[in-house]
Amino acid sequence: MEQWNQTIGDQLKQELKGVKDSDLRFFRIAEYLRMVKRVDDFSDTCEQCRQFRSEIEQQVKTVRLAVTETGRERRSYDRHIDQLARHMKKKHGFYPPYYYTYSYSFFYTLVAAVAGLLISLFFPSIDRWFFIVPAIVAGLLAGQLIGNRKDSRIRSENKLL
Repeated sequence: MEQWNQTIGDQLKQELKGVKDSDLRFFRIAEYLRMVKRVDDFSDTCEQCRQFRSEIEQQVKTVRLAVTETGRERRSYDRHIDQLARHMKKKHGFYPPYYYTYSYSFFYTLVAAVAGLLISLFFPSIDRWFFIVPAIVAGLLAGQLIGNRKDSRIRSENKLL
């Protein structure tokens, strides 16, 4: 199985030889190679990963067109890599870097802003911003701290996409 992963990686690198590094980063080629390795690792136990193997083999043949030209192949590649990432996230517990930090920061900030607004309604003589701004800051900090802790645990388990 290790040979399949290396074969696909070599084919992908051969297809993309001469493509600009900025294009490789933009089209998430390094992330795609990591996901190919994980599909190879999980294909023994996961039926969907086995199906992704054949899709990956087809996608490798058209990846140069997807990266260099717009059109059907690019849409197909984008859809394929998004499906792979979604599957890895849902079924196998892999997450993008800072996933929880960003998510928790947004939701905690939103909840804190609403809480600050509700508290300000109880004190009509004091300006609303007096309660809203500190609540937003507190929500943002709480989201950053809690999300960063969870992201650190994911990094230590090597579960990053």
